[in-house]
Amino acid sequence: MIEAADTDGQGATSVYAGNAVTESRQAPHRLRRFARFAAAAALVGVVAYCAGFFVFLADVSAFRTPTTDRQADGIVVLTGGYSRVDEAVRLLDAKKGERLLISGVHPSASPAVLAKAFAVDEDRFDCCIDIDHEALDTIGNATQTAEWARDNGFSSLLVVTNDYHMPRSLLELGDAMDGIELIPHAVVASQRDPESAEAQADRYRVLFGEYLKYSAARLRTLVTPHAGSSSTFAKASLSPSE
Repeated sequence: MIEAADTDGQGATSVYAGNAVTESRQAPHRLRRFARFAAAAALVGVVAYCAGFFVFLADVSAFRTPTTDRQADGIVVLTGGYSRVDEAVRLLDAKKGERLLISGVHPSASPAVLAKAFAVDEDRFDCCIDIDHEALDTIGNATQTAEWARDNGFSSLLVVTNDYHMPRSLLELGDAMDGIELIPHAVVASQRDPESAEAQADRYRVLFGEYLKYSAARLRTLVTPHAGSSSTFAKASLSPSE
């Protein structure tokens, strides 16, 4: 009986040892299979992200279509790019909106300086142009614009910025406000295609950089709602003290 018990014990030990060997042999196989799966998933992600860049390029191209026939309650221009403010002032002069907000102006730039820089009549500046000195980026532009539109009771806005910046601007503005129609009016740095390969490369670098920012903004707006702002807007004044 003792020998039988010993034999059974040895058999059990042999079975457990065999299972351990089998598990140890299967572990590298599982690891390789997981690595292949992860590599395939990463490749699919990269391909999808690159495909999204081409969709982004199509969107940017679509914004080049003029919208000067459209009229809105107000006009907002996001500073920082080629001829944006000049175009926004032209739209205001053409009565495409009741008021103009210049968002993202450096704190040192007074209304008087801006009026001179953009050749705006001082009376026109006093009556119809507001300045936002608070916004430091596109998120800030959206926050300040939402407050301005709400304070003025506007239900539609002409959005003026460069074509490559328009998708992210509309995304941030739309996230910051509800019930306001956003009408894009893109400013294109050059109406002609770049003539040199270097100029084309520079433009695509700018576009891809903006695509990265747009992707990050889209992810953020999906995860975290825009908090808004408590800022208020004062009418621009061209008093002698300025």
